[in-house]
Amino acid sequence: MKSKVFVIEDHPLMRRSLVEAIERESDLTVCGQAEDAQDAFAAVVSLQPDIVLTDIQLKSSSGLDFIKAIRAHAPALPIIATTMFNVRQNERLARAAGASGFVSKQDGPARLIEVVRESLRKDNPQDEHGRLENE
Repeated sequence: MKSKVFVIEDHPLMRRSLVEAIERESDLTVCGQAEDAQDAFAAVVSLQPDIVLTDIQLKSSSGLDFIKAIRAHAPALPIIATTMFNVRQNERLARAAGASGFVSKQDGPARLIEVVRESLRKDNPQDEHGRLENE
């Protein structure tokens, strides 16, 4: 069974690249996408992905605020944060907000997939602890 990934990225070309990289993998599938935190929150609650991939710096909202909000609802849901800017500082901020993993966009798709798989193994045991409860 494929692990469901939800992607939050405000730049359309980058979002498409992330989705295509994930969809090429036999064990992963993209279950949903959003370009801002507000749309993403409702969709994540509804779709119950196995893992969330979010950009930290979104045009109309903060990926860090999204991480904090989702973490409050689903403490065990793996969340991978990404950015292109101030990588070291933003990694610290993302982890402080509750991200379980971090990937610099400069690291490329192979590293992204590796971190997604590591986070799924570490944070999402075979029981459904990582799932959100429908509200």
